[in-house]
Amino acid sequence: LQKLREIFDAFKAKQDLLELLDKSMQAKGVSIFIGEESGYNALTDCSIVTAPYERDGLCVGVLGVVGPTRMPYEKIIPVVDVTARVLGHALAALQ
Repeated sequence: LQKLREIFDAFKAKQDLLELLDKSMQAKGVSIFIGEESGYNALTDCSIVTAPYERDGLCVGVLGVVGPTRMPYEKIIPVVDVTARVLGHALAALQ
């Protein structure tokens, strides 16, 4: 019974994370969710930094970092932002 609960908890956490990334696709630029700000119980001990990337002006995905609430934001935020922009430019160059 305990193993089954753990499996369901893992699925719930994955579903919550996917919903959060889906919300991030609507944002322009970097989004930061610290602990309870995500709105999901499974992510209360985590922080998530996301940035959408685009191709031809359309959002095609979200790049993100999940870490502890005390992660070095001053380092993570620019890396996520720049990586999402580089990925978008790389996808545009594939045409």
